[in-house]
Amino acid sequence: MSIDQINEIVSAADRVVTAIESKAAEIDNKTAQLASDYAGKKNELDKQVAENSAELAIVASAGYRKAIEDASGGRNTIVIDDQGNPNVMVRIPRFNYEDINQAILDRLGVDLMLGTGTPTMFQRNGEQMGEVLIAKYLASAGANGGCSVVGGVQPRTSVNYDVAKALCNNKGAGWHMMSIHEWAAIALWSLANDSLPRGNTNFGRSHEKKLETARRADNGMPGDSSGLARTDTGKGPVTWAHDHTEWGIQDLVGNVWEWLDQMMLDEGQIITTLDNNPAVIEENWNKHTAFFDSPTANTEGTGSAGSPKLSNSVTNRNGPVGNDAYDNPYVTASHFAAIEKAIDYNKIELLRRLLIESESTTTVGGYIYCRNYGNRFPLRGGSWNNGSGAGLGALNLSNTRSNANSNIGFRPAFFA
Repeated sequence: MSIDQINEIVSAADRVVTAIESKAAEIDNKTAQLASDYAGKKNELDKQVAENSAELAIVASAGYRKAIEDASGGRNTIVIDDQGNPNVMVRIPRFNYEDINQAILDRLGVDLMLGTGTPTMFQRNGEQMGEVLIAKYLASAGANGGCSVVGGVQPRTSVNYDVAKALCNNKGAGWHMMSIHEWAAIALWSLANDSLPRGNTNFGRSHEKKLETARRADNGMPGDSSGLARTDTGKGPVTWAHDHTEWGIQDLVGNVWEWLDQMMLDEGQIITTLDNNPAVIEENWNKHTAFFDSPTANTEGTGSAGSPKLSNSVTNRNGPVGNDAYDNPYVTASHFAAIEKAIDYNKIELLRRLLIESESTTTVGGYIYCRNYGNRFPLRGGSWNNGSGAGLGALNLSNTRSNANSNIGFRPAFFA
């Protein structure tokens, strides 16, 4: 083979390689174009799907809300929070202290000395509100790091005070954790209307009416003291609602203790906001001249030091100042309203309105349990195993803000 023939073969081979490379480049370009077109069309489709889904969600939630409102005559509604979670809420319209007090006087023959005017529940930094929306059920798990208020599920528990409060605040403007003002006003309304609720106070059933039951978390037998006896939200009878109807606030008594906002006990001193204003920072809450004193100065052991006493100061402290632990005694009584008042104690109307002190033991029931040392935050209502100690008046002031337990939950509220 001649040199010219070899050169011709090499040249032909180069042309083939060049042609292949050119075709490969052309294919790459077309592939890239197709990929770009696909990505663009997919993004456009995804956007359309998202928009359509959002529209469908709005339509669905509007339909859900209308169905609830129509069925309840407007007493219940649905509020979708900023995290997209549904919340079944009970509308609580404004009422007056004098009407509540008179109804209690007429029915029970006792004057609770609640004063007159608008309950603090309906006052926010002095502004009067026509209604407040309270979660129908205990808070449960929700999407996007939030919580929901829906029936038939397990409540969200094992969250401390600050986490519970943040979960409520993160729902958006107007949302807050249920306050001491809201709880007490609703409790007094129930007392006046002869509709004090029962609840899961005896391991999945009511200790008062043992045929009143709800499904336990462990599917256990009602009354069986073993296992997890926490019940699903709203699964109990209407007598477990604050108004004894299917449209009332469920599970205020028993099941799990509930964190409440706008109150604390600091070294035995009672501190609250003056009205229902969650925007007030803790440092600016009002320090009442009211303390839970102890009948003894005993600081040994971890048992009960006896019944607390309302006083203008602490004479007997059961633990070191600044000590938030549980290594010293506590004080307790079977009924919050039955505790003694010191001779020189100056009664405070706001504390009567908040069911912290009382003019009579003929009122809502529930035990009191507190530590007059360290910084403590309130739980109310009682748990599944508290029996007669549970109730709308039950007040647990033993826990620090960091405590989290399977028998502690919370409830959102909303300023419409």
